[in-house]
Amino acid sequence: MKNWNTIGQFSKKVGLSAKALRLYEKIQLIKSHARGENGYRYYHDNQIELALRLNDFKKLGFTLSEIKSLLQVDKKLSSDQIVESMQNRLLLISNQVEKLNSQKNQIKKILISLNKKSEPLKAQQRRAIMSLYGQVFIAVTGYEGHQKTAKYIQAHFKNAGQDIPIYIWEDGFTAPEIKPFILIIQEIDLESKHIQKLQPDVIVINNLGEHSDQNQKNYLNLFSHIGPHVNTIINADDRSAVELAGQPLIKKGRIFYFSKNKALLPQIKKIGGVISDGEELEIFGFNLKPAPIQIGLNKILTFNDEVALLSSLAAVMTVGFTQEDLKI
Repeated sequence: MKNWNTIGQFSKKVGLSAKALRLYEKIQLIKSHARGENGYRYYHDNQIELALRLNDFKKLGFTLSEIKSLLQVDKKLSSDQIVESMQNRLLLISNQVEKLNSQKNQIKKILISLNKKSEPLKAQQRRAIMSLYGQVFIAVTGYEGHQKTAKYIQAHFKNAGQDIPIYIWEDGFTAPEIKPFILIIQEIDLESKHIQKLQPDVIVINNLGEHSDQNQKNYLNLFSHIGPHVNTIINADDRSAVELAGQPLIKKGRIFYFSKNKALLPQIKKIGGVISDGEELEIFGFNLKPAPIQIGLNKILTFNDEVALLSSLAAVMTVGFTQEDLKI
């Protein structure tokens, strides 16, 4: 058995766990050799160099598929491809360093903000974390306009340099573990008992289909298991939506409004939200300093498009977007 190693011995020599070696064999990164009747995995000493190289690539942050490609070109002595892969990795790391520096500055600002806030610290901390990392689950609901609102939110995220998927609710839906993402929920689906299992961080309510106790109860179903960290976006021009916002389950979180009615400007200024007269929109609150955001609309929007735009702006502003991030 000279020059042969059990999986445990080989694991110690190359710094890879036995579990990792089994995975790498499964995806054909490195293969063991079965010897004897016991069926044990054995590795030869001449595989050590390959395993060490694999481990080096892993420590540099390459994905398993990238490592597989790198090992293949390494065998072919294709140095140009290796150089290209390394340069791409270096660029990615440089971008991450820039992002981390930006996050460092944001953390300092958030800490200052947290020290000044009077609301419960736990809820405020969660909002700060969402704002810093964009790790949010945004639920878009209402009687109509879901698709347009979701598309606008997606466009804002893309403009800020982050892709965000859109899902549509159906019974059996399981929320992804990785955030951010958007979930469209039709008003008719809010009565499902499975809705209670969802834990959105931001809820956008464009409008209500009917003014009834049952419909209001269906909407509250979405809030039944959500903590005070949630941000709710309400259409101030929809009477039923405004009445819904007065419910204790919703009031325990933060509420922002959007409106096309300039007569509501004083209230929007005080509470926070987005307001438009069709030519210019203004954004108030959301910890904006020193002044609110004012943006001219460079094209005429249909009523539904403008409602979708305003609600989407309020949604992304709750997670720390700046004017430069917005896609208008």
